[in-house]
Amino acid sequence: MNTRTVLLWHNNGEERIYFTVNPARLTVSRPNENRVRSLAMGGTVNIWGGRGLREVRLITFLPAPNSPFYNGQEPETALAMLKSWQDSGDPVRLIISGTDINDAFLIEDVSETLAEGDRDVGLALTLREYKFKSALTALAGGSGGASSASAQMRTDERVTPQTYTVKKGDTLWDIACRFYGDGTKWGSIAAKNGVADPRKLQIGKVLTL
Repeated sequence: MNTRTVLLWHNNGEERIYFTVNPARLTVSRPNENRVRSLAMGGTVNIWGGRGLREVRLITFLPAPNSPFYNGQEPETALAMLKSWQDSGDPVRLIISGTDINDAFLIEDVSETLAEGDRDVGLALTLREYKFKSALTALAGGSGGASSASAQMRTDERVTPQTYTVKKGDTLWDIACRFYGDGTKWGSIAAKNGVADPRKLQIGKVLTL
């Protein structure tokens, strides 16, 4: 049973990959950039250097059409999208329900595993947190710049539009994951827009978020 939503989207959601199979293993590392220095009289000290970039590693598989987990997207299509996003250098948004992951990341590594006679494609994906250039520029300006950088990062990474136009294949669960980071909040969108049947969304309908 898929109890966790893992969603990747690119270009403001125009392209997206929703993993229908929960990752067998999902690791989130959150390092600090601490520095160890030697003292003149002997011994060492550990100097706090601030939080580093988070890294997410997940292992799953992309189901083929004959799989009960197939969601209409060919494994080859999903792989091609991942490689294209990786090569573009553009950040993607990674959303993992039940965690605090709802941020911009760069794809560091895409590893696929193919088994003879099996059209399912094994996938190991590594992503590293992305910092927007505007935030880095502000950080270089000193403590005041750091505050500006923090505000800029919030603006760039977490702005939720006021409305969304339904496209083919959309579900309220996916839309809630995309903009709220939690698919279980689909009921809030349904209530705001008077959606009686969440399984029958009208293409072109403008939803208030």
